Amino acid sequence: MSAFDGAMAALFADPNMAIAAEWRAAAGGPWRPIRVALTTAAQEIGAIGARGVALEAVLRVADLSPDTPRRGDLLRRLSPPETWRIEEVEPDALGLTWRLTLARAP
Repeated sequence: MSAFDGAMAALFADPNMAIAAEWRAAAGGPWRPIRVALTTAAQEIGAIGARGVALEAVLRVADLSPDTPRRGDLLRRLSPPETWRIEEVEPDALGLTWRLTLARAP
């Protein structure tokens, strides 16, 4: 384990930084327990200069290995319960985390 991976493990274990959640592939299968850090990000919407807020989650690659999150997969927060659909997946430069853009699942 690298120093960066060790630091990430400590951050995601901290209950003030990350929460218990579950991931499931769009194709189905069991829910997998993970820890995620939820954030909101302001985004520009179109050329009119309006701003919107997107919900994002960051999760460790090691928590989901060997699987890879993909568009259409589901992410579920356990408390309070809420489920989102993954819209975008972006890996970090070191390959330690994924940043997921989320949309509310019906």
